Amino acid sequence: MKHVFAGIFALSSSVAAHAQTACPTSADMGNGIRFYIAGGESETFRQLPNSVVEAHYQLGPGETIRTLLARGIYLLEVIEFEDGKALFDTRTTYAFPLDPANMPDAKPGSGWTTTVAKLDVGKLGNEVQAYQFGQIVTQTYGACSYQMMPIEIRYPEEDDSQRREVLHFLPELGFSYLAEYHDQDGSDVYTYTNIEVLK
Repeated sequence: MKHVFAGIFALSSSVAAHAQTACPTSADMGNGIRFYIAGGESETFRQLPNSVVEAHYQLGPGETIRTLLARGIYLLEVIEFEDGKALFDTRTTYAFPLDPANMPDAKPGSGWTTTVAKLDVGKLGNEVQAYQFGQIVTQTYGACSYQMMPIEIRYPEEDDSQRREVLHFLPELGFSYLAEYHDQDGSDVYTYTNIEVLK
């Protein structure tokens, strides 16, 4: 079998390698990288200056949620857009005690607990966030495979002890997306299925 199918195997390997080279890399973050999500939504990521990543989650025609992520992980801002216009009555911002460039790297098995100032639609308060960085596994999106590190975020001072979020961080691309949200009212799981470079 090894000899009979050697040529076919070599051809298949060549095609697979070519397909893999077409997969997005961190060099594509200037134009943007788009994910498609089971259920019909999509999310686009772009690199901004000062170690910040911008993400636009497409809810429907003309409806998006924009987030800004320090180091591609730590949420700095979330706001809704409608037909390209920001809805400022939906804006929430988070001020961390460190500049984005100085925030902790995502290292497997490590953690970071910090207090952030949260301005939620004009209401100012503090929020304790506890990050736990998991072990790296391989995650596949269509024909493209990447290293993926799950990151769990808990909120120790929340009344809702069940509230937690799970991010999927892709070190090779430099950003994360929300994969799971849990609280006392239930859970939401988001399955990212395919990935492409924006032209």
